[in-house]
Amino acid sequence: MDRRTFFLASAGLALAAGAAGAQAEFTKLYNGKDLTGWHVKDGKAEAWKANGEMISCSGEGGGWLASDKQYGDFVLRLEYRIPPGGNSGVGIRFPSQGDPAHVGMEIQILDDDAPQYKDLKPAQYTGGIYYQSAPKLKAAKKPGEWNRYVIRAKGPEITIRLNGMEIQKVNVEEFTKGEGGHKALAERPRRGHVGFQSHGAQVDFRNIEIREL
Repeated sequence: MDRRTFFLASAGLALAAGAAGAQAEFTKLYNGKDLTGWHVKDGKAEAWKANGEMISCSGEGGGWLASDKQYGDFVLRLEYRIPPGGNSGVGIRFPSQGDPAHVGMEIQILDDDAPQYKDLKPAQYTGGIYYQSAPKLKAAKKPGEWNRYVIRAKGPEITIRLNGMEIQKVNVEEFTKGEGGHKALAERPRRGHVGFQSHGAQVDFRNIEIREL
């Protein structure tokens, strides 16, 4: 092997190793056995359970299942499944006190086509930064099927992909007025817990992992 071939081969190995290392930076937030690393906020612990490959919420009264650790800049990946009429959410950057949907951010999960939700505001449907920023398009699968969120938070920039489609790309500094009388996104913290909402219906989460940026 001549020097040039050796150099190219070495560079290729380095790139492959770098890619593998980047992938390895994702940390699983659920150990598949119990809810170590999580706590229940503003609800009943018995509403949440470790359920094999999933974290499941049995219905209402569970408040929020919140990560013990707080995160600032990150990529969060997960899958969720709701039944017909289902309603839940993914919380990001929320502090220990207050409603995560309005003091941090809630990324909405909803059966958008259920009749009881026909009169909601655009930012209250799946993929909305709840009440504040509507998704660009609808990308959710029908109830009973698994959906995949990839949520990236980097400084003021929030990018959300649902089932491979970009549905949000916003700079929260541009949201200086809070809709519904809630605090503006520009004023909300840039670091906090991540978690899941209990909202009256069964909901399952799996393949939950995060990479800090």
